[in-house]
Amino acid sequence: MPAAASNRRTALDAHAAPEPRRSDPDAPVDAQGDVDCAYCGNKRFVLDARGELKPCPQCDTAQRWKLAALAPFSSRSALSSRQTFLNFKTRFNGVEDETLVDCLESAEAFANNPFGRWLVIWGERGSGKSHLCAAVDNHLTQAGIPSLFITMPDLLASLREAIDLQSNTEQESFTGRMNIFKTATVLIIDDLGAEPSSPWSDSVLFEILDYRYRNRLATMIATNVNPDDFDYRIASRMQDTELSLVIENAAPDYRRRPLSEKR
Repeated sequence: MPAAASNRRTALDAHAAPEPRRSDPDAPVDAQGDVDCAYCGNKRFVLDARGELKPCPQCDTAQRWKLAALAPFSSRSALSSRQTFLNFKTRFNGVEDETLVDCLESAEAFANNPFGRWLVIWGERGSGKSHLCAAVDNHLTQAGIPSLFITMPDLLASLREAIDLQSNTEQESFTGRMNIFKTATVLIIDDLGAEPSSPWSDSVLFEILDYRYRNRLATMIATNVNPDDFDYRIASRMQDTELSLVIENAAPDYRRRPLSEKR
């Protein structure tokens, strides 16, 4: 190797970020997971250069654990699992709908880099909002990024169930389940506004969104309600231009279109 190249390599090595360390070299190895990882010593977590505990980037086992933990609360279905960016329809009567193209491109951009960002898509029912939520969730899942896709009615039902479990069997606390929604790596809420409003549901929504807003946690929201019509505290956070991109989807109802135009 030429001397100049060797010197450049030495300089690069000197400034390279230190290799992540195992979280605790003396801790017993957790044999869970189906991957034998020399990088983390099967501990599934490592300490990064700043001393923060991170899932091992090599075996990715901890990320899969997170995904599995979120599964019971997800609104994923046989239909949503097939909804992708590729099969999202943007043409009507042979013409590209600019609104749908904008929504698709924005959803793809969010899925490719969700961290520290919010995406809010609002419009009439049947305009493709749920499809895009599912497409983002499927994209993130395939990328190994923990993502929780849930409708607002399902989210509230889950919390009501937690209240019942806590009072009847003490199996799970309401606070513990709320923390799942507040701290999910990426939270995708579909059908926001579909549930009847009540002081309790409004307080739940505010607590979740306020926490995620203050901590800049990746959040996608689909709603058929104009963001201006939500409680001011919620509307203000949803429309903070420093954090959130808000798009109106004014496309016609896809479900009512002729079958020939859905293919």
